[in-house]
Amino acid sequence: MLIKKAHIDGFGKFINAAFKFGPGLNVVYGPNESGKTTLAKFLLYTLSKPTNEAIKFKPWGHEVFGGYLETSDGTYVFGEDSGEVQKYDLNLIENVAFLMEDDELETVKIDRGILESRLKKKTEKTSEGRILREAIKRIQTLDMNSCLNVISGQIRDTEEKISIIGENIKRKNSLFLKVQNLQRRIKDVQQQIVNLENRLEELRTTRKSELEAKISQLRRNIEVVELELSKYSWIESVDIGAVEEAQNLIYRLNSIKAQLETLEFEEKKVNEVIQKKNKDIEERLRQLGASSIDDLESVGLRLKHLSLLAKMYSERVGNMTDEDPLWRFFLENENILERAEEEEQRFREALSEIESTKMSLQNEIERNEQISKYSKDLSIVSASAGVVLFVLGLLFKSISIFMYVPAAVFLAVAVFLMLNWKRKTALVEILQERLVEISMNQPQQPSIWKVLSGYGITNIRQLRKKYTEFLEWRAQNLERQRQLNELKDIEQEIIRELNKFGVSGAAQMIVSAVENLQRIFSEVQEIVYEKESLERKLSQLRGEYLSIQKEYKAIAEALDEILNRFGITKEDVENFKSQFERYQELKGTKKTLTTELQKALEEKENEDVQPSISETKATLRELSSLKDSLLRELEEVKGLYQSIDVDSSHLQQLLRKLDELKLKAWIMSSIINEIPEVNRFLNERLMSFVENYHKLFSDEFARLFTRLAGAEKKFLVLPDLSVRLIVEGDMKNPEEFLSGSTKDLMVFCIKNALYKAFYDDGLPLVIDNTLIRLDDERLERVCKYLDEEAELRQIILLTSDRRILEFFSNKKNVILLEG
Repeated sequence: MLIKKAHIDGFGKFINAAFKFGPGLNVVYGPNESGKTTLAKFLLYTLSKPTNEAIKFKPWGHEVFGGYLETSDGTYVFGEDSGEVQKYDLNLIENVAFLMEDDELETVKIDRGILESRLKKKTEKTSEGRILREAIKRIQTLDMNSCLNVISGQIRDTEEKISIIGENIKRKNSLFLKVQNLQRRIKDVQQQIVNLENRLEELRTTRKSELEAKISQLRRNIEVVELELSKYSWIESVDIGAVEEAQNLIYRLNSIKAQLETLEFEEKKVNEVIQKKNKDIEERLRQLGASSIDDLESVGLRLKHLSLLAKMYSERVGNMTDEDPLWRFFLENENILERAEEEEQRFREALSEIESTKMSLQNEIERNEQISKYSKDLSIVSASAGVVLFVLGLLFKSISIFMYVPAAVFLAVAVFLMLNWKRKTALVEILQERLVEISMNQPQQPSIWKVLSGYGITNIRQLRKKYTEFLEWRAQNLERQRQLNELKDIEQEIIRELNKFGVSGAAQMIVSAVENLQRIFSEVQEIVYEKESLERKLSQLRGEYLSIQKEYKAIAEALDEILNRFGITKEDVENFKSQFERYQELKGTKKTLTTELQKALEEKENEDVQPSISETKATLRELSSLKDSLLRELEEVKGLYQSIDVDSSHLQQLLRKLDELKLKAWIMSSIINEIPEVNRFLNERLMSFVENYHKLFSDEFARLFTRLAGAEKKFLVLPDLSVRLIVEGDMKNPEEFLSGSTKDLMVFCIKNALYKAFYDDGLPLVIDNTLIRLDDERLERVCKYLDEEAELRQIILLTSDRRILEFFSNKKNVILLEG
C-alpha cells in the first residue's frame, strides 16, 4: 500500500491541512511542538478501525473533527469502520508499521493472537500445512452413519412429547403459584387500605391543629401591623405637594451651602496664591537691585543698554578666529621639532637592533635543529649497525672477535651522537625561549608622540607641517592683538554695568549674566500681570459669595414658613420618603396577612385543599379498585387451574422409552470415540508446525540488531516473543542493563523484525522521532537501512533531528513543519 495524500479537516493542532507523500522515503522535519506526533497519530487512527483513544485529539473550538487518506488501495476515512477499503486492526499496525516517540521497551506489547492468525495464513502456502489442514477439515465434516441420526431423531421426538406434558405440568404449577400470589396480594392490599385509613385520620387531626395555630398567629400579626400603622397616621393629613416643595427647598439650601463652602475655599486659595506671587516679586526685585515695582521702568532702560553692549561683545567675539590650542603648546616648547626627531631616531635604532638579534637567534635555532636531526639519524644508524654486528658475532663463533670490536665502536659512537642530539635539543629550546622573550620586549613608543597624538599628530611629517603653520600664525598675530584690546574695553564696561545689578563674574559669564537679568525682568512682569488677574478674580468671588448668601437666606425663610404651616420638622420632610414607603409597606403587609387569614379559614372548612389528604384519599380509591380487580383475577385463575388435566402413566412410558434411546445413542458414540483422538493428534501437529514462528522472528531480530548496532549482543527470544539479554549465562531484562539509545534501537529492530517475519502485505513504515537519542554512527547505519528499505516499502520519517535532514538532503520528498 502507498499513502499518497493526507487531508486533515480537524485533528489536534491541524485545521484544514494537507500533506502529500511519494513512494520510497518521505522526511517530515519540524521542531518540537510542530505537530509531528499529531500527524503520525492521524495516520494510525485513520488506517485502523475506530477507537475512543482518538477523541483526545479533537480540536478545541472547532466543530470539524477528522479527515481522510488517499492510498493506492483506496480512500481511508477517519472514524468510519466500513468503506471502500478494509481497515486494519489497531494492534496489528502498531506492532508492524508504527514506531511512536512514546514507545518504550517495556510497553511494546506483541499481540500473539494477531501474529498467529497471520502465520496460519502463511502455513497454507506450504505443502505440510495444506496436508494437515485438509485432513482436519475432512474429519470435521465426516458423517458417521444414518443410524445415529435416526436414534437422535427419535430421542428428539420423545423429548418433545415429554416437554409438552412437562409444559402442562409447569403451567398447572405456575397457575397454582399465581393463585397463591394473588391471595397474598389481596391480603397485602387489604392491609394497605387499613393503614391508609389510619394515616388519613392522623392527617386530619394534625391539619386541624396546624390551621388553628396558623389562624391565631395571623390574627396576632395583623394586630402588630395595625399598631405600627397608627404611628404613621399623620402622613395621610399632610399635603404631598407641600412636602415635595419643602424637599426641593431643602435640596436647594444644601446645594447653595455647598456653593458657599466652595467659594470660601476658592477665596482662601486665591489669597494664598497672591501672597506667594508677592514673595516671588520681592525676591526677583531684589535680584534686579530694585526696591519696588515702580523702579521697573528704570531697570528696563538699563537692561536695554546692557543688552546692546552684550550683543556688540558677542559679535566681536564671533568675528575673532579661534586660536589653535597647538600654538600654545608650541609656544611653551619651542624646540619640540628637534626633540621629536631625536626620540624618533632612537626608537628606530632600538627596533633595528631587536630585529637583528631575532634574526641571529633564528639562524642559530635552525643550525642547531639541523645538527640535532643529523645526530639523531646517525645515532640510529650507528646503533643499528652495532646491534647487527653483535648478532653476527653471536651467530659466527669463528669471527666473533672481528664482529664484537666494530659493534662496540658503533655502539659507542651511537651513544655519543645520542648525547649530542639531546644537548642540541635542549639548546634549541633555550634559544626559542630567548627569542620569545625578545619578541615580547618591544621598545616603547617615544613619550612625545603620546602628547602630540592628542592634537592629531602621529608622525614627524605632520609635525613639520603644523610647525610651519605656527610660524606663519605668529607673524600675523599683531592685528589680532589690537582686536583683542578693543574687545576687553567692551568687556570691562559690561562688567561695570553688571556690578550695578549686583552681578560679578568672569568674562565668559557676561552673556549668560545679561540673559539671566533679562529673564528675571520678564518673569517679574509676568508675575505682576498674574497677581493683578488674581486680585480681579478675588473681587469677583467676593461679589458672587454675597449674592448667593442673599439667595440662601430667602430660601431658608420660605422653608420655615412651610414647616410652620403644617406643623412638621425638617427631619420629617427629609425622612418623609422612607416613612411613606414604610407606611405603604405596612398597608401591603396587612392586606397580605388578611388574605392569608381568609385562605386559612377556607382551608379549615375544606380538607381536600391539602395535597397529602387528597393524595391519600386517591390512593385509597385506587387500592379499593385494585382489590376488586385482584378478586376477579383470582376467580379466573382458579377456573384455569381446575381445567388442566395431566396423564401421569403416559409420562412414565415416555420416560422409559427415552432412557432406551439414550442407551442406544451412547453405544453408537462409543464406536466412534477414536475419531476425535485422531482429530486431536492432527491439530497438535498443525499447532507444533505453527508454533515455530518465534525462530523466524529471532533470526530476523538478531540479524537486524547486529547490523544497526555495529556490535553483536547475545539475545534470547522466548516463545511469547519477549526478548531477554544473556549476561554471564543468565537471562536478564534489557531494561536494567541497556542505555536509552540501545533500548530505542531494540524497539526499532523488534517492530521491523515482526513485519519481516510475519507480514506479507505492503504496509508503509511510519517513524515518529524515535531516533534522536542515537549517536552519529548508529544513526548513520539506521539511515542507510531506511534508504535500502525504502526500495521495498514506503517510509514516512517524522523527526526534529537535523542530522537526519542533512543525511537525506538529496531526497525530494521533504516536508517542513512550522513550530
